[in-house]
Parts: sequence; structure tokens; C-alpha cells
Amino acid sequence: MPHLDAAYTLARYLINDPSEVDDVLQEAVLRGVQYFNTLESDNNARAWFLTIVRRECYTAWSRRDGKMDSVSLETISDLEDAAISPEQTAERSLLRERIVHAVGTLPGHLREVIVLRELQQLSYDEIAVITESPIGTVMSRLSRARARLADSLRDLVDVDVGEMS
Repeated sequence: MPHLDAAYTLARYLINDPSEVDDVLQEAVLRGVQYFNTLESDNNARAWFLTIVRRECYTAWSRRDGKMDSVSLETISDLEDAAISPEQTAERSLLRERIVHAVGTLPGHLREVIVLRELQQLSYDEIAVITESPIGTVMSRLSRARARLADSLRDLVDVDVGEMS
């Protein structure tokens, strides 16, 4: 399960409840083992497994009220470098809080593509496979997600949203 960390990151951004994230991952691993024979090659194992995780997230949402929660800071691990000053640690913490909040307020279809591209470093093709969307849709969603993030974080970034199009 070399892709378990990537799966956890995706699930924690899509599902707000840490215990539910664990349940989703457990179900995804069970499905992955059950359907391992459907994996066509090792080249797309990460995309294949993240597709299963994404589907399990959607299943979890449908069992609830059908909505995704926004991401809270409790779902994001807090890793700090001991060599950083307390002021820098506080600044990083506030910055991370702002970014997590901005990502968490994105609609689910935009949130998932931004997490897959920017955090998981997946290609557009891999994201298209995972989200079962045409590549043009992936590109358009990424553009909209980036524009919304830039707008939400305008005071932190020196980018005009119009320049991103």
C-alpha cells in the first residue's frame, strides 16, 4: 500500500470527520484488495487506488446528508520544524489555517481536483481517470478552483484572478 498516504490526504480533505476518514480508508483498502485483479498495470496504481478512495468518499456522503463538510484544521496534521522561531511557527500556523479554510470552502468537485493536482502532484490525465471526467473538465475545474483560492487569499498572493485565466 505505497499509496496509502496519498489516499489519506485525499480523504481527509474530502471528509471532515477523522473517524469517518478512517472508515473510508478501511473500505477503500478492502475494495482494493478485493478488486486488485482489475488493476491493469503498476503505472496507474495510484490513480486506480485514489479512484476507489474517492468513490468511498461519495458513498460516505450519500449515507449522510449528501453534502461534503468544509475541512477543519483538526483534520490537518501539524508538522513544525524545531529550528523555526516561535514567530515563524505562529505565522506558518496562521497561513496554513487560512489556506486550509480556503480549500475547505471550495465546492467538492473543485476541492478534489485541487487536492489531487497540488497536494498529490497528479497529472491531468490521472485526475481525469480518478474523477471520471474529461480532461477539459479537469482543466476547467482546476482553473476555477485556483481562481477562487486566489480570490480568497488575495491579501496573501500577488496575483490578479483575471491573469489566471
